[in-house]
Amino acid sequence: MKMNNRFIYGILSIVLAAVIAFIAIPAVTSRTSSTCEIVRMKTAVTRGTLITPDDLELVEVGGFNLPDSVARRTEDVAGTYAAADLCPGDYILPEKVSSVPLSSDLSLNEIPDGMVAISITTQTLATSLSDKLQGGDIIRLYHYDDNNVLEPVSDIPELRFVKVLSVSDSKGLDVDYTTPPEEDEERQQTATITVLATPEQAMLLTRYENEGILHV
Repeated sequence: MKMNNRFIYGILSIVLAAVIAFIAIPAVTSRTSSTCEIVRMKTAVTRGTLITPDDLELVEVGGFNLPDSVARRTEDVAGTYAAADLCPGDYILPEKVSSVPLSSDLSLNEIPDGMVAISITTQTLATSLSDKLQGGDIIRLYHYDDNNVLEPVSDIPELRFVKVLSVSDSKGLDVDYTTPPEEDEERQQTATITVLATPEQAMLLTRYENEGILHV
């Protein structure tokens, strides 16, 4: 005798309801109701500031949907530097703090391992590409040495693809040529160019700058 389809569906529905009631719901409830201690900012801290234990507090929060990387011990955060402006109540994630002091220049905080930042002087308007350089530009450098009678100008293969990090005036202030100066404001002029370089390129830049003039 064939079993009635409705009877089978009824049994399956009862089994499914039992699984949901006694297994699924308790599991979800247990997860959503579980709590844990995490580190939270107690005071406001600006970017680059050393974080002290007085700036932190341990609070108990719900563990549901909480990032695994959130800081859970104050000793893991105290003594680090704020990588962004932090406000009271902020959770501490790895990208929000730095184990080393931060530079005031954002570009210097993003130097890859094995690379260095080095500045070169621009003696004239022409050597700085007529004040048209900006951070992010890729430049090529030539060297002029008036002591070399046979070949005063030389191409430097190792310095053909160099990235500009920033352009500064004679006071060390960053120059932004994309914004025209106000009517009563004096136009800034490039005095130094800070570039991203390998240690070998940095040695060449130091040598050539002291032996003559570098043209961009």
